[in-house]
Amino acid sequence: MPTPSLYIREKTPKGTWRYRRIKEGRGVKTGVLTAPFFTRPFVDGKQMWKTLSAQAFKEAKEEAWQLTAALDAQSKGLTVLEAEAISNANRVAIGSAVAIYLEQKSGKAIKTVAQYRLTLNEFMEAIGPKVRFLDEITENVLRSYKKFMVGRGYAAKTIDTRLNIVFFLLKKNGIAARIPRDEMPTVEEEVAVPYTEEELKKLFAGMDEEETLRYKFFLGTGCRDKEVTFAAWADIDFDKKTYHIRRKEDMQFTPKSHESRTVPLPDSLITLLKVRRKRAPQDRWIFVNEEGRPDNHFLRKLKRIALRAGLNCGQCKTKLTVGRFDKKKVVEVSCKNQPVCEHIYLHRLRKTCATRWHEAGVPIRTIQVWLGHKNLETTMIYLGVTDSEKLRDNINAAFGSHR
Repeated sequence: MPTPSLYIREKTPKGTWRYRRIKEGRGVKTGVLTAPFFTRPFVDGKQMWKTLSAQAFKEAKEEAWQLTAALDAQSKGLTVLEAEAISNANRVAIGSAVAIYLEQKSGKAIKTVAQYRLTLNEFMEAIGPKVRFLDEITENVLRSYKKFMVGRGYAAKTIDTRLNIVFFLLKKNGIAARIPRDEMPTVEEEVAVPYTEEELKKLFAGMDEEETLRYKFFLGTGCRDKEVTFAAWADIDFDKKTYHIRRKEDMQFTPKSHESRTVPLPDSLITLLKVRRKRAPQDRWIFVNEEGRPDNHFLRKLKRIALRAGLNCGQCKTKLTVGRFDKKKVVEVSCKNQPVCEHIYLHRLRKTCATRWHEAGVPIRTIQVWLGHKNLETTMIYLGVTDSEKLRDNINAAFGSHR
């Protein structure tokens, strides 16, 4: 069924009346138009002018749809519901497409699947029940979702990520609708900032034996947090001095990009692991919590250590919910005295590891494999700029002839 056009009636300079079709699109303000509105449906093969009763453009558009559907059904000797069922027989409902897509992605990491489900359910909420089929999703529909997220105060990176998840769904189903690149939110790439030698000394000086092993494992392997959480003794080859990152189906853990890989371990880390192995608190997992399950609170603990070590910048502020039950309240805190510094995060250990490999002469392609990156461009982002103090001799040598 073709999209019904809407018209308004205007007076010409000569004093006569003419109908003008209402255009829709970016920059066109239809909300300021006033009744009466008109449409031209086909009746018995001929177009007829029909005056709509709605007083606002949005309601008039819906009324035009209903009128067109009713006349189309009448011409076929069907009810509106019967005609609609026939018309939509070969169309894919958005809800069905989402359900199938989530099933197809069910093999991905739990966190990833949860993000897909959250985003796609939110997308359906944002566009509302009037957009029912995939072929009804247009650039303007996608713009409305972007506007919805902006209204909720989402960060640019979050908006970009969620729009791309919707784009993946559409591409999978052969729908070409996209928001133009110049309308996508600007996401600033985070520059690699490895920890300095002084920062690392302060961090590890404030750690106990257990904490030292955990964070030296991060620093020595360049692993992501979940890859450390599910590190098992069976993954460590003490002879070859390597850590094999592999999936753990019973824990629903899958390495990013579904790719297992092997990472070399420095001798200093191997020594710490051998000591740990002799009195390991758990036969399978290297790092466990008090209940003996794989630990997963590395970031929270690192921030506490950084606060103790005096590494917080003192400028970060955020809001936290404190208290329990009916005494809960939201308070603003500062990293001057709380473990909330935005400059302390696990990925800086990963970047520090990558930078050290690079400075030691490890080929970039090899670093790409060890980090588990699909693209070399991603690896380049992880390579921090070498501390200038380490390059002092090189800097002086470069200007030696000008002394």
